Amino acid sequence: MARHRQCGFSLLEVLVAFSVLALSLGVLMQTFSLSSRNIGISADYAKALALAESKLDEVGDLIAIAEPAAGEALEGAFSWRLDSVPMASDYAGPSAVVPYRVTVVVEWGPPGQRRNLSLETIKLEAPQ
Repeated sequence: MARHRQCGFSLLEVLVAFSVLALSLGVLMQTFSLSSRNIGISADYAKALALAESKLDEVGDLIAIAEPAAGEALEGAFSWRLDSVPMASDYAGPSAVVPYRVTVVVEWGPPGQRRNLSLETIKLEAPQ
């Protein structure tokens, strides 16, 4: 008796293979979309950090150290706020400087999903 050999795949095997392929492609697409979203978020954080650092650098030169300030940057996508608070100092010499705690807060994002970044430093103001 001659045995009849099957040459090829059954319909069930093909359906299982396509199902496995579809599931793995779905997982890959989700991974790529999440990574591209995270790249966008990290780029926004980098812009906010650069803006906050530049505003801290301007304190004392372009922005008065003892006055709060606020504004928008990068076509209105980012808003920033700067606050300064005098700190207590133990030194009371003839040319005593006044230390200020300076805080910059940068906010961005759509309403309901606002993100923010805050930087803080100490600046010294010479007496007038």
